[in-house]
Amino acid sequence: MKLTKFQQEMLDGKHGEAKKFCMDKLMDFGLAVEATEMVDLVLVLNGVPIWSKNPRDPKTLEKLNAYDLGHSRLYDPIFAMKDAHVADETGCVCGSDPYMCQFDKVDQKGYPWNFEIPGKGSFKLDEEMVRDLKAGYDKLAEHGWLSWLSCNPYLNTRIPKMGEYAASSESSAACYINTVLGARTNRESPVNTVYCAYTGCLPKYGTHLDEYRAAKCIVELDDEVRDNIKGMADWGALGAVIANKAENRIMAVLNLPITRMSAGATKNLISCASPGMNDPILHLMGITPESPTLEAAFKGKMPKNPERYKVTMDDIVEMYHYLNSLAPAPGPDRAKPVDIVIVGCPHATFDEVREIARLVKGKKVKEGVQLWVQTDTPTYFMAQHYGDTKAIEDAGGKIYHQTCMLMTPFRHYPKNITIATSSFKYTKLGAGFGAEGTTWIYANPEALVNAAVTGVFTPTARWDYWSQPREKRLASEKDHPLMSGIGIME
Repeated sequence: MKLTKFQQEMLDGKHGEAKKFCMDKLMDFGLAVEATEMVDLVLVLNGVPIWSKNPRDPKTLEKLNAYDLGHSRLYDPIFAMKDAHVADETGCVCGSDPYMCQFDKVDQKGYPWNFEIPGKGSFKLDEEMVRDLKAGYDKLAEHGWLSWLSCNPYLNTRIPKMGEYAASSESSAACYINTVLGARTNRESPVNTVYCAYTGCLPKYGTHLDEYRAAKCIVELDDEVRDNIKGMADWGALGAVIANKAENRIMAVLNLPITRMSAGATKNLISCASPGMNDPILHLMGITPESPTLEAAFKGKMPKNPERYKVTMDDIVEMYHYLNSLAPAPGPDRAKPVDIVIVGCPHATFDEVREIARLVKGKKVKEGVQLWVQTDTPTYFMAQHYGDTKAIEDAGGKIYHQTCMLMTPFRHYPKNITIATSSFKYTKLGAGFGAEGTTWIYANPEALVNAAVTGVFTPTARWDYWSQPREKRLASEKDHPLMSGIGIME
């Protein structure tokens, strides 16, 4: 593999034991993927380790099996090296995904790490695991990590530019970096990203290369979809539909309502498409900087008749049905009691936080119901400054940063609870490893806030409209014209 002078010096041990150790690991990986050179990185995103002093102690090991994501032990040999420090001398900035709690509120009740659901049970993080997570956090800081504990630092913390390289083990971040910023990253493993942080480089492979970034098909929104996608859950459902249509191929997406795609909307669309794709990139025509034309999206190899797929409102409604575990949906009494209402996965952008604050201002969350808004650290403090935090907390909700609900041992939450969310990732991941009997409701912010305030999720007239067969919808418009721009599950 061709190395730069500095990369070779790291491999030779001239810049310390830790860099040599990590370069050895990356060279092995480069051999496996047949890379011929390394790329210099500007951003590394990985997870904070739970740094337990005696991880093989039977009681500690039992807890780690519940709390740890499997990445923590990778840091142990590096933490034992006295010269270990991330490669910030190369301009690489290293940070971490959210984890279990907001450290300065770990003992406060009413948050995902410490709460009670009346009549169903309670949950509180284990004190030893919190202590050891904080130890890992502090050790990373000692090594030069900027542990921002956010899944979307690309929005407001470290923003890669077109043509630069990053290494992200957060899948939605990888897809956003490729799609919107034009920088290049794979959906990296948390193994590689540990070693990348200390070297500032990574073998060049996968979506670093033009041939693995080319569109293979076209997905086009019909005008009805373009004009009526609005709420944050709508954008997520749209992203999931796009990925399904492309069947695990990189796609060029046409007819998007670009002027209505806020930071939150774009993030939600991309983060929900990403899980359905091996390669974390979409060509959103009019947004993706490397794709000013379809020919550019196909990297100069566009077929005469590329495969094309159409997205209709029926597809969006079908995705809502798929994501909701209401049985029967929406239930014979048209109202489903809720225990938790949560927004912010990936972390809520400032526009998403302000929307929740606006919707809940002057209202009160029903006693016994949890309303949680999770966001990144810059947005958390902006919300405090501009009064959005006060609006949410005066209503009885909670806003917090540094963490993600599913980064707690969610399967140990009380059983048989109902969670309403605008997060596609929660309805998919939570359904896979959540607590027994958990029911998920997927909906837009307006419906979610209404559920938090009333204690029940009730489908709206808009859902009744869109869930009809297309023929009935169109027939009904003769008497009740369609109000364009209104979301599905409001």
